[in-house]
Amino acid sequence: QEGRKRGVFTRIYYPSIFPVNETINKTELWPIWADDEYLIGFVRFMQAVLARWPSWVPRGEYMFIDQMSVIAHLLHIGCTHVWKFLNGAVYCPILRNAPISQEKEWPVVVFSHGLGCSRFAYSRICTDLASHGYVVLAPEHREGSSCVSFYHAEGKKQFIQHRRLTEFEKEYEIRNEQVKHRAEEMIRALDLISDLQAGNVVMNELDPEGVHQKMFAGRVNLMNPVAAGHSFGGATTLLALQKDTRFKVGLVLDAWLFSIKDEKLKPDQPIIFINTESFLNRNNISKMREFLTHPENRRMVFIKGSVHHNHLDTPFIFKSVTIKKITGMHSETDHATVMELNNKLMIHFINSKLTNERDLDMETFLEHHESVIIEATERKMEEERESDQIAS
Repeated sequence: QEGRKRGVFTRIYYPSIFPVNETINKTELWPIWADDEYLIGFVRFMQAVLARWPSWVPRGEYMFIDQMSVIAHLLHIGCTHVWKFLNGAVYCPILRNAPISQEKEWPVVVFSHGLGCSRFAYSRICTDLASHGYVVLAPEHREGSSCVSFYHAEGKKQFIQHRRLTEFEKEYEIRNEQVKHRAEEMIRALDLISDLQAGNVVMNELDPEGVHQKMFAGRVNLMNPVAAGHSFGGATTLLALQKDTRFKVGLVLDAWLFSIKDEKLKPDQPIIFINTESFLNRNNISKMREFLTHPENRRMVFIKGSVHHNHLDTPFIFKSVTIKKITGMHSETDHATVMELNNKLMIHFINSKLTNERDLDMETFLEHHESVIIEATERKMEEERESDQIAS
C-alpha cells in the first residue's frame, strides 16, 4: 500500500546487447502480452464505458454500439477463452532482463498510458523508441485509471480495479485528482531511473535482490528527459512538464484534456501534439490552442484516416476487421502506417529540438506520406476559430 502511494510501478524498455534478429529468434524469452487479470480488466473497462458512454468518445468509430450496450454486463464471462480463441497466445517481442547495450549512455523517455490501459498496452511505441536508442519507462498508473493494477502486501498481489464513476459523481473532480496523481507517478519514474543511473539501491518488489537494476548504473543520459503520453496520458504529460522542468520535451498523442480543462498551465518546453482524425473534439482542440503560443517550439499535426486506438498495440493483435469495427480499432489508413508515422514524428521532433541529428530515411518517409499528415498551422487554426464562431 505504501509502495502504491509513494513508489512507482513501471516497465522499462531499453536497447539491449542483442541485435534485432536475435531478439526475434529468442521467442521462448518473450513475455506474454497480458495476463488473464489484465484481459479481464480490459473487458471490465469496456463494460464501464458502455454503461456510461463518455461524451468525448466518438460513437461513430464503434459498430453495433447499441447492441453491445445491451449485452455489456455479460462480456466478462469467458472473455479470456474468447481472447485466446481469437488471437492465440500473444507475446511481446522483447527480451525480459536482457543486458543493456554498453554502446553509450541512453537518453530517457517517460510514457504515460491512457484511460483503461496499462504499462504494456503501448509496447509497439515503447519498443520502437527503445530501438532508436532510448530508455523508455512506462509507468502503470495506480490511482484507478488503468484497466487494473496491483501492489504487493504481505507477499501477495493486491489488485487495484478500474475506478468506475457513478452517475452521481462529478467527473471533472475525479479526473482532475487522477491526473495530478498520474503526473506525480511520471515524476517518480524519472526519479527512479535517476537513482538507477547513479547506482543507488532501489527496493524492487519484483526483483528483491536487485540483480537486474544494477545494469542501468552509468548507462543512462539524463540531460534531456522526454515526457510522452496518449489520451489521458497526454494531459498527464502536460501537467508533468509544468511540474518538473527536468523534462525537456513533450510528446502529446491524441490528448484527452478534459481533466485539465480548468488548469492554467504554461510549460516552456517544446511540445508536439500528434492527433488522429477521428478524435477531433472541439473542447480538446480549444484547450490545445492554449499551448500553441510559441510557434517555434510547438507543433500540431493530424494523421488522416486514423482513429484513437491506433496508438495502442491492439489493432496489431486483432485480425478480424469486424471485431476492429466493433471495438473502435478500424481505421481508413492502415494501422501499421499510422503507427510508423506517429513514431517517426515523435523521434523527428525530439531530434529537431534536442540533438540536431538528421535521419534522411525518416525524413524521406515523412515526406512520402505528406498527403496523410495535416499540419495545424496558426492560419488553419484561425480559420477553424472563425468557423466555430459562425456555427455558434
